Amino acid sequence: MKPEHKKSLLIPITLIAALGFLVYGNSLRGEFIWDDRYLIEENISIKKLSNFTKIFSQDIGRGAALESSSYRPLQMLTYMIDYALWRLNPLGYHLMNVFLHIFAALALFWLINLLYDDWLMSFVSGVFFVTHPIHTEAVAYISGRADPLMAIFLMLSFSFYIKNLHLNNSGFYILALSAYILALLSRENGLILPGLLLLYHYSFKKPLEAKKFLPILSIALAYILFRLFLFKGALPHSSGDSTLLQRFPGFLAAVANYLRLLAVPLHLHMEYGNQLFKPGNPQVILGAAILISLLLLAFRKRNADRLLFFGILWFLLNLLPSSNLYPLNAYMAEHWLYLPSVGFFLILGGTLSRLYRSRQKKAIATAS
Repeated sequence: MKPEHKKSLLIPITLIAALGFLVYGNSLRGEFIWDDRYLIEENISIKKLSNFTKIFSQDIGRGAALESSSYRPLQMLTYMIDYALWRLNPLGYHLMNVFLHIFAALALFWLINLLYDDWLMSFVSGVFFVTHPIHTEAVAYISGRADPLMAIFLMLSFSFYIKNLHLNNSGFYILALSAYILALLSRENGLILPGLLLLYHYSFKKPLEAKKFLPILSIALAYILFRLFLFKGALPHSSGDSTLLQRFPGFLAAVANYLRLLAVPLHLHMEYGNQLFKPGNPQVILGAAILISLLLLAFRKRNADRLLFFGILWFLLNLLPSSNLYPLNAYMAEHWLYLPSVGFFLILGGTLSRLYRSRQKKAIATAS
């Protein structure tokens, strides 16, 4: 990238950051609520820097004498840093969340620019991502920090992986592996990265190099084995006794609700419960119709519109870890949309940037 081109990117980057503060700055007045109590206020593990190594050997609830199946030491490390700086002043913790959300938006901006070499598409997608109300739970709720933290490192890993493919620079590959490990240490959903890389190779018709893909897959498998040994499950799980067939209709209902919230973000809720849906429920039927339509549209357009294909599959793949097909404590949650929403904003950003350029060309043609 030419130096003058890099300088021109400073404007969209600055605007994305400014919009992030403008939209979520009011969260700085928030207090500790719900899970913040045991993750921060009552958690003795984060209150001494000497416990640095301890947080890497325990679940997130151990410091408050609670059991949890979530292993997120990097999230706890950020709380340790916050506590060292701010003690129990929630303003500092909220400020960190806003910063992380902005960094996630900038990581998205870079990733899309690497994929499509289109700063306008990257900017519009980043603006939607950084300002959309669906991310309120992940940003304004201190305990939602794991989502932006994981998203930052997963998108950085993806970006470094692409840079390595283009330049064959081992430094970028080491960064890709390191960022992926940090993503997994932030939130379990980072496991989806190998699937996203396969999607990239298929969508952009890039040959898959086993020597570059297998180490990433090995990290994912090693992490799964570690979790199975430590927590008896590859992902955080609930103790309910529902079956996959009972939970599947809830996944379909969630797909319909997620797309509604992305398109019209009204009536947002912190919790949706772990209800089971009947197959004949209208939400389930609508969700099934939407899911089938999205898949048909994606594969029908996979050659003619790779942006659409990649965006739809990104959305659906990233829903899988939090789909409740694997037993979780809810059938849907707004913060579970943090990474999947990237696919929606990518399609929206691409569509709007194409319309803008098309009208711009028509205006120039008319003027001439």
